[in-house]
Amino acid sequence: MLALTSWLGNPESCRLRPMSSELTDPGTGPAGAAPTLSEVAKRAGVSSITVSRVVRMPDLVAPETRARVERAMRDLGYVPNLVAGALASARTNSVGVLVPTIANSIFADTVQGLSDKLEPLGFSVILAQSRYDAAREDRMLAALLSRRPEAIIMVGSPATEEGSRLLRNARIPIVETWDLPANPIDAVAGFDNYKAGVAVAKHLVAQGRRQLAFIGGDDPRGTRRWFGFRDEALASGLAEPRRLILDRKDSGSVAAHARLPGVDAVFAANDAHAIGFMSGLRKAGLLRDGPASAQPVAVIGLGDLEMGQLISPTLSTISVHGDAIGRTAATLTLERGGERRVDLGFELVLRDSG
Repeated sequence: MLALTSWLGNPESCRLRPMSSELTDPGTGPAGAAPTLSEVAKRAGVSSITVSRVVRMPDLVAPETRARVERAMRDLGYVPNLVAGALASARTNSVGVLVPTIANSIFADTVQGLSDKLEPLGFSVILAQSRYDAAREDRMLAALLSRRPEAIIMVGSPATEEGSRLLRNARIPIVETWDLPANPIDAVAGFDNYKAGVAVAKHLVAQGRRQLAFIGGDDPRGTRRWFGFRDEALASGLAEPRRLILDRKDSGSVAAHARLPGVDAVFAANDAHAIGFMSGLRKAGLLRDGPASAQPVAVIGLGDLEMGQLISPTLSTISVHGDAIGRTAATLTLERGGERRVDLGFELVLRDSG
């Protein structure tokens, strides 16, 4: 987790005025109460003091006993309370936010949107990144929950069952974003990644492209884009598109072109990969400073980064309403009634690259 807690708003005004919504009032989150230390002790067959020692001074506890307590904590989804020194009734006025990365600005609008919504209410934001690693994601969720936030907002859905269990047992508002799962833990604000892939393939087929490829990572959201892209291509009578999975550290994917000979259209999982691929095309003499119809290889990205509008040819892309996703996610943590699955859609923005 980032060693950063950003205080949003004026702390003095926050203390003087009541919040507009009680995020952690009984009944506002999933039903029931979060697991307690005494429940862990009972399940492990030890005293509460022993559980406390396992949490705070594990070296003082016999390995066998420690293993039994840790197993009980995992089974129950118990997360130690790192703010237990405060009054039990005190609120933290914080919201945990988990994103895959801060290295790519694609998620910046979402973080800004939710911050803009929460700031006037005096909430602080605790930001963590998973780096597209499932085990790290679980650790970051546990670290965020240990600080007893009023809610958790995350990009995507939990990658593991353990992560899902942690969030369900937290009994606080949980909002998944940038996707549209059929059965979210609590609430979701995002768009249909599968349909985004379908939309890109339909456009490329209509443009007369026949040798399609997809480049990007193998995270769940990117994979759903790939499935939509592939399925639509096959339904249109084309051969199955090639899929090139790029290493997470390969931010530009300039070299990707050499690994996809003969393609005439590429859908990149995000704009950063698309722009890098276009750099490879330019080096190979396969990029024209003209309209889409003049491009030997069409390229479409996702995210609508400002850089894509500044390069030549300008980048065609799937525009995602990141700011609206963030604002909607914040609203879903504040207001418990109404629709809990909000589809904010996407837009295929056609420019000169494809």
